[in-house]
Amino acid sequence: MPINYKTFVLLLLLSFSAETFSWEKEEHRMLADLAFDSTLSFCGINFNDSLIFFPGKTGIISINKKLWNGQSFGDVSAFFSEDDILQSHCHLRGNTIQQQLEPLSAAFTDEVWSMIEEKPGDIQSVEVTNQNAVFNYLLYHIIALRFAKLSGNEFGRNQEALRYALIYESTAQSYLSDTFSSGHMLLSNSDFLSPLNSFNIQIAHDHYCSEGVYVINSNGDCWQAFGDKLLQWYPYPFTKVFEACSASLRELFLVYFTSTENVDIPVNLAKWAKSISPGVTPEELSNLWVIVNDGVKYYSEIKMPALLCIPVPISAAWSVRTDMKDEYGIHLRKNYPQLSEEKFHDPDLDEVDLGFLYSKYSMPGWMIPEFLPGDSLQNLIKYNPEIASVRFVQNRNFPPSFRGYLLTAGVTYLFIEDKNEVGSSLGFGWGFGDLSLLVFIKPTVFVTAMRLFGDSQAWILSADVGVGINASVLGIFKPYIELGSTWGSRSPYNGYAGNYALGLDSETLPLGFTYAGLTFRLKYEFILFDKTLYSPVFEIILH
Repeated sequence: MPINYKTFVLLLLLSFSAETFSWEKEEHRMLADLAFDSTLSFCGINFNDSLIFFPGKTGIISINKKLWNGQSFGDVSAFFSEDDILQSHCHLRGNTIQQQLEPLSAAFTDEVWSMIEEKPGDIQSVEVTNQNAVFNYLLYHIIALRFAKLSGNEFGRNQEALRYALIYESTAQSYLSDTFSSGHMLLSNSDFLSPLNSFNIQIAHDHYCSEGVYVINSNGDCWQAFGDKLLQWYPYPFTKVFEACSASLRELFLVYFTSTENVDIPVNLAKWAKSISPGVTPEELSNLWVIVNDGVKYYSEIKMPALLCIPVPISAAWSVRTDMKDEYGIHLRKNYPQLSEEKFHDPDLDEVDLGFLYSKYSMPGWMIPEFLPGDSLQNLIKYNPEIASVRFVQNRNFPPSFRGYLLTAGVTYLFIEDKNEVGSSLGFGWGFGDLSLLVFIKPTVFVTAMRLFGDSQAWILSADVGVGINASVLGIFKPYIELGSTWGSRSPYNGYAGNYALGLDSETLPLGFTYAGLTFRLKYEFILFDKTLYSPVFEIILH
């Protein structure tokens, strides 16, 4: 007998301890397995620890729970989630669901499907690395839906096609669940400096995951989402990602059952299909999901349930009271995003991040409330009890850290007796982060090459260890000291020598479009050759 759906979910949730999971692996595995097993139960599909028993047109189709390379549904989802701070597993920051799906054309989806059909015995990665998580989720999900339809239609290959449908769907779920992580919504990691500041990107990702972000989905729900390692800490955000994963699986199973002759659609699944699209039969609905379309159409016109669950960060919302009431008699409210155009947002939006006010052209029409645009929004907000303006004030610009790769470029002016020479320098180093030990901060190591432009045309190479001092000079500078070893190529700079420097570091200047930043350093360097060189140096550090 199938397990009761709600009882199953509750018992399975309670069976997990409160230990901290890594979203990249264990949280993906747990969430995917939970959504999969509970959706099987919801649909009345029998299963045990090793097999799933699907009704087929000529009898029961048994599918091994180890779907691919000895891995379960959740294992496959976790496997494809490993490099999860790549752009392919993140939202495109500041873009709506509609904008993120615009690059997914029907022609491209057909091209991918044709590539898979050419090698029917292989499971292939179809991830598009320079696209976003919403794009990649839908691409994998459509492939899974096509295999589900194929499994109901094609005699002799139905078992294999159904297994492929589950494998591609499990992969799709790794991207889908990532779209609910605050770290994956706010991260900006597609700029040309990303290879340099990979550690800054990871630190920003972890910060956003812990800090959380206010979001809205296309069903009009608003909440504060959190990220990796916090999946089980906050019940409401967990419920939202679980609903999306379950909806995606229900779409898959509806396509399978409506494509399979002599098999009735499970009662719960049929009720769900009718509830999301009144007046449309389950067969018509599943056909809409499988027919080749551009990605935007699946969202803005067909309104696939899983896509409507995916959230985007928000700065301000219109909250509209509905006629429905909760168990306490309180009217439920539906939320709409406030938009960037004049008269589409509250005129008083102090302190909010205007970068998350989306354009009305980036939203489907049904996400814009009927009272917009209006000439008297202030009066509407003030006197209409059914409408409220809600602002979400958060700092969503994470500063660059001093951890990871460092690049320096500088100019120098060398003094030695009556000879002065100008030079330039380039350096490469490593920062150990914003560490603090007693009065010392920001330890670094550098290798620097200096080229002199005077008569000597000498090269001077240095390897240095530097550290800042946690004290303020004029409120904007911090002292800096450096020790190292130097090698010079020509007299009087030839041979090996020690060196040290004293200087001042500026506050870091964030670049804005990336998590890298610039620090300006002015130092006075002493190079201890036979005749000591004295050199003021101005450097720009990219970190």
